[in-house]
Amino acid sequence: MRYTLYVPASAIAPPASGVRLLNAFWRSPPGQPRWARPTLLLLATAAALLYAWGLSRNPLHPYYSAAVRSMSDSWQAFAFGGLDPAASITVDKLPGAFMVQALSARVFGFHTWSLILPQVAASVVTILVLYRAVRRWQGPSAAILAAGAYATTPVVAVLARSQISDTLLVMLLVLAADAWTRAVAEGRLRSLLLSGLFVGLAFQTKMAQAWGVLPALAIAYLIAAPVPLRRRLGHLGLAGLLTVGVSLLYISAVMLLPATCRPYADGSPNNSLFYTVFQYNLLSRYGIGAEAGPDLGGSPFMFSDGVAPQVGWLYPLALVGLATGLAWRRGAPRTDLARAGYLMWGLWLFTHAVAFSAGRVAHEFYVVAAAPAIAALAGGGAVTLWAAWRRGGRRRWVLPATIALTLAWTLHLSLRFRTFLPWLAWSAAVLAALAVAGLVAVPALRARYRRLGSTAEIRRGSRLAAVSAGLGVVACLLTPAGWAASSIDSAYRGSGANPAAGPRTDSGTGGPPGLAARFPGSGPFPGAQRPGGPSPAAPNGMPAAADPPRGHGSVPANAAPSGDGGFAPNVSDTPSQDTMALLDYLRSRQPGRTYLFATHGLQALPYLLAGASVLPLGGFSGRVPFPTVNRLEQLITAGELRYVLLGDAGSSPFGRFAARNLSGGEGNATAVSAWVTAHCTAVDANGTQVFDCVAR
Repeated sequence: MRYTLYVPASAIAPPASGVRLLNAFWRSPPGQPRWARPTLLLLATAAALLYAWGLSRNPLHPYYSAAVRSMSDSWQAFAFGGLDPAASITVDKLPGAFMVQALSARVFGFHTWSLILPQVAASVVTILVLYRAVRRWQGPSAAILAAGAYATTPVVAVLARSQISDTLLVMLLVLAADAWTRAVAEGRLRSLLLSGLFVGLAFQTKMAQAWGVLPALAIAYLIAAPVPLRRRLGHLGLAGLLTVGVSLLYISAVMLLPATCRPYADGSPNNSLFYTVFQYNLLSRYGIGAEAGPDLGGSPFMFSDGVAPQVGWLYPLALVGLATGLAWRRGAPRTDLARAGYLMWGLWLFTHAVAFSAGRVAHEFYVVAAAPAIAALAGGGAVTLWAAWRRGGRRRWVLPATIALTLAWTLHLSLRFRTFLPWLAWSAAVLAALAVAGLVAVPALRARYRRLGSTAEIRRGSRLAAVSAGLGVVACLLTPAGWAASSIDSAYRGSGANPAAGPRTDSGTGGPPGLAARFPGSGPFPGAQRPGGPSPAAPNGMPAAADPPRGHGSVPANAAPSGDGGFAPNVSDTPSQDTMALLDYLRSRQPGRTYLFATHGLQALPYLLAGASVLPLGGFSGRVPFPTVNRLEQLITAGELRYVLLGDAGSSPFGRFAARNLSGGEGNATAVSAWVTAHCTAVDANGTQVFDCVAR
């Protein structure tokens, strides 16, 4: 007897609807080249793999990770950005970016990868949105180049692997630029309002730095929007009101609450979140007010050895693109979108360059906010120069000259780090030389073939020109891509507190050039290790940084790995044995109802990271006037607190910078320590001295 096996067609081939869905996702929309969307998706996928590689092995930021742990355990701490689970005091920033990380920790559990996963996602979204913004402005070719330039920017790659809030800031600002592009192209108020909304949301992640793009967006819209002047002014007024309203909504809502119903605002001497945002985190960076700190920037800052390798490999291409884009469109109508885009991105870059050069910049990674403008100008400029080359005339020589100039700049930067991936710069040099030679030779070859009437040879010359231009693109992107990829190695991604790709030039501090000389011998945690040096004993509960692995060959003294160090040692999501020993002891001794114990400033971080409810005396720096002696005594009397761990409040240079001249802060810390010493009993808690304030 014969049996016939029947196999349904659905088991052999996917349903037609699934195929259509896949094709719709992969194929470019109508009006775009067939290669556009597949190329973009491949680029975004490659970037996601680079950023997410070894996700669980990335270092956490000691301060922000402790706050995120508290925010993921307590909805009250989540709402206010509390540093501790009881929301006694806030972080010294607005909590928008950390809310996203805390939600991820609530969903997936508190792990290193769950905190950094949103950062990877935000970085990939930024690439996709930047593509769309530049495509609307200069077409798909420029958009792909801009997206590739941004994805391979070293500081972008290293921040995607960290907790730093700048990643979410840049995503929201690029969304604002995308909405602005549509607004200036169509004169639509709705799109301009959407742009203002994104800037307001960006304010919740990095405060006033988000407003740095407003001059660029406003001036370019005022000049180029295709509506009458009166309507342009009205649109800008409404968008400005929305931006300010969204920016200040959270601060105002918190400050309307009675002081007894909200945490103390860290960074302020008067419990004012407005002070924290605008004085502590803005004006003091420009030497205005009591807390003005040391000048950590260079001159010119954006071209310094610490900043240019992080963000500036494409400076020549971006600046030439900006200059030619504006100069060659002088006679265009007022509403010309191409010129408006060059103006907006150019103002974006100029505003940030001036702001960073004029202020006290504690970390090089702040300049990631300029990366979208550099990438957009480089992509748009490359396409403009290529079009000029194809049209012929004197302008055609600007393209090979710009490739040569970019190569010279690449070699200049690379020679500062002679032993770090030395083949990168020389490979780029070979490719750039071939590109320039091809672009210079093709016009002469074409002229000769035209005289001979050889159509086939003319077509070969066109293909040679396209190959030469492609080699030029690879030559420009190869070295920054290598630096970005180096962040996979733990020796070349900096610390959790100060991420930076590639090697450093200042004895491996991981900080700005000159930082080690100004702050010799310490980070915010006593004994923070310098890469390559001995491993000192860390303070109780905080794991000491290990000697970083050396990758990519030997590194000279003036180009040490960025390594694990800088302002603070790296931490992981696993508490140390010392931390757990102290926590186990106190938990077994009838601690306070709200707080397991209290300790000064940064000393609280490892215990908060372990999930304990710890009262951070003096906030981040240890010198904010909170809690007062009276408040501390009230907590002890009410049974909310029993144990206190004393230490050197604000002993680190970073803590001193954060708390410089905070009114009453240092005196309050001294008074609290004196009161605890006088009224509490010192006990040994598994090798750590703590004070029992109920024993007497």
